[in-house]
Amino acid sequence: MKDDTVLRNRQRQSSQSQPPTINYQSTRQIEQNKPFTNLILIILVIFIASYVFIFYGPNILGNFYFRTSDLNIISLYTYQFALFRPEPIPSLLDIDIIDAPAILLIGKTGAGKSTLGNLLLKTSEFENPTFPVSSSFSSVTKQSGFATIQIDNKTYNVIDTPGIFDTDNPNEVTLEEIARTIRKCSYGIKAILFVIEAKRFTIEQKEMVNKIKLLLGDEALQYMITVFSFCDKKQTENLENFKKSSWNKEIKTFVNSMGNRWAISPNSDIFPPDNRVHQQRLRELWNHIFSIDGVYTNELLKKARKKQEENARIAKEAKEKRKREYDESRRKEGEVNALVNYKRQGAEDLRKAKERQKEEIEDIVKSLLKKIEELEKRVDELSGGCFELETQVKLESGRIIKMSELQTGDRVLSNVRNGIDEYSEVYLIAHIGKLEHEEKFAKVNFTRPDGSKGQLRLTTTHYVFDENLSIIFAKDLRPGESKILVSDDNNKLVSVFVDDVTIELHDEYISFYTRAGSVIANGVLCSCYDQCPRSQTLMDLIFLPVRLWTYIIPSTHREERLHPYVQFLETVYLLFINSMGKGKRLIGN
Repeated sequence: MKDDTVLRNRQRQSSQSQPPTINYQSTRQIEQNKPFTNLILIILVIFIASYVFIFYGPNILGNFYFRTSDLNIISLYTYQFALFRPEPIPSLLDIDIIDAPAILLIGKTGAGKSTLGNLLLKTSEFENPTFPVSSSFSSVTKQSGFATIQIDNKTYNVIDTPGIFDTDNPNEVTLEEIARTIRKCSYGIKAILFVIEAKRFTIEQKEMVNKIKLLLGDEALQYMITVFSFCDKKQTENLENFKKSSWNKEIKTFVNSMGNRWAISPNSDIFPPDNRVHQQRLRELWNHIFSIDGVYTNELLKKARKKQEENARIAKEAKEKRKREYDESRRKEGEVNALVNYKRQGAEDLRKAKERQKEEIEDIVKSLLKKIEELEKRVDELSGGCFELETQVKLESGRIIKMSELQTGDRVLSNVRNGIDEYSEVYLIAHIGKLEHEEKFAKVNFTRPDGSKGQLRLTTTHYVFDENLSIIFAKDLRPGESKILVSDDNNKLVSVFVDDVTIELHDEYISFYTRAGSVIANGVLCSCYDQCPRSQTLMDLIFLPVRLWTYIIPSTHREERLHPYVQFLETVYLLFINSMGKGKRLIGN
């Protein structure tokens, strides 16, 4: 019995230790058939993927791309190329709608405007500069360029202008470029950076400021900052030393006219961008920019902005309509026809957008021409201030005389500052006596500080100073609203309301000039200028040659005939206006 049990155990162990039986023939058949099976699977996957790709891919990817941005249609084209499908064009980008305040760079050709623009944008002028820079004296910037910059989550447009009044471009081109610049400033001007060379300050820079004031208005001066370029190492490092050693009286007056806001454009050859001095000078400039409250705008800029916003709305509606039509056409006609129609309609929308942009420029040019025409009307008779002959002035001797008694060389009361009377020489009497026709005069009635009544007669287009020392036409004075400056017994100028303004006709008057450009007539502070651009500074500048010449040869002119020097200045000024007026041909073309 025991032997049987042992035998059964040995048989069980023997069976368990034997390896499993393998059918090598069947395995070899499977291995031989495996490549064929894999090939079938690969073909099947490719077939299914191709089917999905061809019939559903455009819808899936197309919807994704179009929802993101029409620009991504270009990405969609990468897989459509294999199917020979047409490429849809990008949607109209609103790159011409500059909905941010502008930082305007102005100055003479070669002054360093483009270099400063590159510094502000932190781009190299040698490697892919934002604004191209030339080492020659000719202007590279023929058209104003712009680039956006973001500071403290606020976007600004840095605009590099050509030397608008001194490049070799024809006046027609210049006028159109001024219009393009104004268009880019339609959302207001944060700052006007007037770039001048530290070693080359000339009267032309003053003239450029005056031309800008004529186009944008006197208030634009409050947004100007003087930026000195091409400063040497010592000037850049020590601002006080630069101011004391390099500024003459003209530069001081020029900078003060801009609220004493000035900075230095660092020379990157001397102070690289990572240099402390370089960074400090730019930081000072940005501080000046941000210290200016608000942005400057006027009717011309507001009108340009309104037109741009209207055209932006039209472009947006056209884009949305094009997208709707694309979706509808894709469902009805298929992807290929939808893209063809989308491309055709996009090209048409682009053409219309360019036409509207051209109309914007033409509208601005028309506004500029209208402004020029208004100036032309003002200089039809560029004579001096026109007063009634009976108007009284005070001589330095203390004597009160009528203007009919004035002589060249008399020193008359021209202003009162800090309780001190200021007297100025009459250097020219342009006209005295009868006119060939009657002229409109404004009779301005007012009440003096002591309660007595005063009266002043002068031509309606003669300037008087208001309480803010701004000049205003006599005809524009409003009773009970306008205030004029009147001298009192305590040697002070006091602002008083105008009581009444009436219009009269007279055929006699006197026009004369003091070196100060002002005179106190019948106790009222008045300008010596009449019927001219609304800028005391500009008129002082226009009459500068006469003032200098009469220092050498005093004038003896005291006649009814207009003084020849004044006639000469009138001619020169009219030539300037006429040269600007050549831009009218833009409208005719």
